[in-house]
Amino acid sequence: MKQVVLFHVTRPPVRWWIVVIALILFQAVSTAAAVAYSTNAPVGVESKFYLVAGAPIVTGISPASGPVADGTTVTITGLNFHGATAVYFGPTPATNFVVFNDLSITATAPANTTAGAIVDVTVTTPADTSAISRADEYTYSALTLAPTVTVISPTTASTVVTTMIPMATRAPLPAVVSVIASGIAVLAIVVTKRK
Repeated sequence: MKQVVLFHVTRPPVRWWIVVIALILFQAVSTAAAVAYSTNAPVGVESKFYLVAGAPIVTGISPASGPVADGTTVTITGLNFHGATAVYFGPTPATNFVVFNDLSITATAPANTTAGAIVDVTVTTPADTSAISRADEYTYSALTLAPTVTVISPTTASTVVTTMIPMATRAPLPAVVSVIASGIAVLAIVVTKRK
């Protein structure tokens, strides 16, 4: 009787299984990476630079002086004013302030009790507070009052009326002399006739 062997399976060595598993894992990782790259790949390259603003710098104020009473509007110029959170005149905060741009602020000076006091105007932002310098000095001058009238003396006065005759209505001097001479001549004739 013939013996028929359909097929014969032999068990491969262990090292072949390791190679096969490694190839399967490599293929899976490569496929996942390719899918991720294709779905998240940028269309174009865009570069952005973000500058972090430094501390604010006050380079000038105008006007540099004002009365001890509050209410003077002061324009502050400098750098890095964006996002300013406070403006100080010495230790006292400004009554109010408006940030126009990174280079300009207007602030209302607060009152000060000392005439002649010199204070530094500083600007505070999230980055820092401006360093003091000669450029930020504000002087409180004495309040100048308008003159007032308290006494009038004397309380009465005479009224002087001056009448001016226009030159066009005045008679010329020769004509006046002629009229007077004619009058004297007529008077002389009348007197002579009476004698």
